[in-house]
Amino acid sequence: MRILIAYAGRNGSTRTCVERLVGALGHLDVTVKDLNTEQVQAAEYDLCVVGGCVRFGRLQPSLRRFFKTQEQALLERPLVLFFCCGLTHESEYYQEVLFPKCLREHAFENVYFGGSLRTDGLPWMDKLLVKALRSSIAESDIEDGEYTPSMPGILPENVDRVAASIRRETAQRK
Repeated sequence: MRILIAYAGRNGSTRTCVERLVGALGHLDVTVKDLNTEQVQAAEYDLCVVGGCVRFGRLQPSLRRFFKTQEQALLERPLVLFFCCGLTHESEYYQEVLFPKCLREHAFENVYFGGSLRTDGLPWMDKLLVKALRSSIAESDIEDGEYTPSMPGILPENVDRVAASIRRETAQRK
């Protein structure tokens, strides 16, 4: 079974999650495509894993284009949707609004892989916004003089759970 992992990221968190997923899938036939730099046809694969990072409440333009052009092919095969986002408190909302409804309903997984608020590789204005967001999170973590950090991070347990789900799906289809 040929598996496609197609993603669009910005500063490395999504790529980190994809690399972990590939490692967890082990011996399976996996092809990874960065939609920001590569074109891909979903119809060439038996199972598709598609996702990316959320920036300012939206998926990357290359990922949105991929969904528009490949929607029918994605609906014809098993599908996993995932997203990465540094705003943990928004994850449930994003699960319901980021992806086209028909794909959400078709996917056997729609999962949040966590995220980070890294500034490396960002334009200066984005860096300012991310730093301000990180500061506001840090300030909200101080209660009665006690600091309990809650900065977002990648959720490896979610990536591993999806890998197990994909292995089950491929085993059922053999």
